[in-house]
Parts: sequence; structure tokens; C-alpha cells
Amino acid sequence: MKSRMGRIRIFKFFYRRFGVYLYFLLACGLLLLGLSKHPILEKTRSVIADFTCEIVSILYTPFQGLGYIGEYMSDFWDIYNENLLLKEENDKLLYWVNRAQQLKQENDSLKKELNFAVPSLGKTITAYIVADNGGAFTRSVLVQAGEKEGVRKGFVALYNAGLLGRIVSVGEKASRLLLLTDYASRVPVYVGERRYLGIVEGNNSSILHLTSLPEGAIVREGDYITTSGHAGVFPMGLAVGTVSKIRKDEIEVIPFVSQEKVDFVRLVDFGIGGLLPSEIIIEEKK
Repeated sequence: MKSRMGRIRIFKFFYRRFGVYLYFLLACGLLLLGLSKHPILEKTRSVIADFTCEIVSILYTPFQGLGYIGEYMSDFWDIYNENLLLKEENDKLLYWVNRAQQLKQENDSLKKELNFAVPSLGKTITAYIVADNGGAFTRSVLVQAGEKEGVRKGFVALYNAGLLGRIVSVGEKASRLLLLTDYASRVPVYVGERRYLGIVEGNNSSILHLTSLPEGAIVREGDYITTSGHAGVFPMGLAVGTVSKIRKDEIEVIPFVSQEKVDFVRLVDFGIGGLLPSEIIIEEKK
């Protein structure tokens, strides 16, 4: 037992004293073997490399499968959350579809009770705006469509669903469009959910003014304004604008359609022409 302990001490002594040199010589030997081109060494390296690749492949396959499972679960969770959001949005859409159907049924019923005649949508012509003949005192433009295309006085100019103005004079190939913002423009309208009757007036600026409201009318910013159909100037229900600012002595309205942002308009014949003068000519003051 003592002799065995003595050998262990001797081994530890030599290991501590010469271990570094031993590892250094081993490293140099491995480097020399790596640089050697001897066929036996080349074959040995190939066998070791093949064996190592097999081991790595065997060990890597389960981790690769776990990675695929993780990606699948992540995609599944994303799809699950997206499906919940789509269900929620679908429920909201179904609610509004049902609400729209109810309102349509009520509207059809009221029209039937009131014997309401919907204005006929006659000829529709799309025309480009070719010139702005307005100035500091007028707000009118020329459109590239006239008698040759079938345009007549009283045609309503629309852009998307918004009202821009109406045709007041017609030439052979061009027509004059009086804009809502013109000082001479007066449009009977309904205001807000309570449908107060009023008049939207132009003042040769980009803002309209709401006047002639009934006494006690409660108007709020953001109230929706549509044509009322009174006086036979415009059909009922065309979008005009929204109330933007309420002051003590005036109410401002922002129109839905701005002439500066429009290149073409849709001219529609609703079969009405009330309060149309024979011709409107407004000369710009110099």
C-alpha cells in the first residue's frame, strides 16, 4: 500500500514538472501529422472525419426536429391569434350588415309611406376640368364637355360621392361649372341627425357658411350636411360637407370636395333645374 502511494506521488511530481512540456510535444506532433501528406495519415483523417460527421448528424437530427416543432408551434400560435381577431372583426361586420339591412328596410318602408319619388339618375358624363376662370371674386371652372356631348344647364357635378357644383352655362364643346364655394352659390341642406333645414353659402374661399337655420337648432362640430332637395336645385341626399367651426355669429363648413384637388368631374342629369337663370356671367373685378 505504501509502495503504491509512493508511485502515485512520483507520478504527480513528474506530471506537475513536465506536464506542460508533454502537452506541447503532443500538440507539435498533431500539427506535423496534420501537415503530412502520407497516404496512411490521409486515410486515417478521412475515416475520423466520416465518423465525426455521422456522430454530429445523429446528434443534430433531434435538435433540428425540435427546431421545426418550435417554428410550427410559433406559426400555429400566430394563426390562432389572427383567427381570433378575424372572428372578432367578422362579428362586428355581421352586426353592421344586419344594422344596414334594418335601416334599409326602415328607409324603404318610410319611402313607401311617404310616397317618396327617388330622383332618376339620367345621363352621366365624365369630363376634365380644363381651366379655372375664377379669381378673387368668382369660383367657377370650365369643363371639357358641352352640347356636343349632351351637357345641359342644371347638370350636377360630383366627385366620388361629394357635391362640387352645377352647370350654369353650356357651349358647344365646354361648359361653365359654378362651384359651391362661389359667392353666388346657395344650396338648401339638411344638417345633422335631426335634419335641420338650412342653407350653405359660398364666399369665394375654401370654406362654406351655414345660415338660415331654424330658431333653437342645435348644431355641433362634425355634423354631416347633405342637400335637402328644396327649390329643385339639387336632389336630396348629396354629400356637401361637415361643420368645422361654430362661432357666435357664423358656422363654417368644410366641403367634402375641394376643387384644387380635382382634375375631372362626373356630370349627372337628375332631371331637375330649379332656380336656373338663363345665364350666369360674373366678371372678375380688376
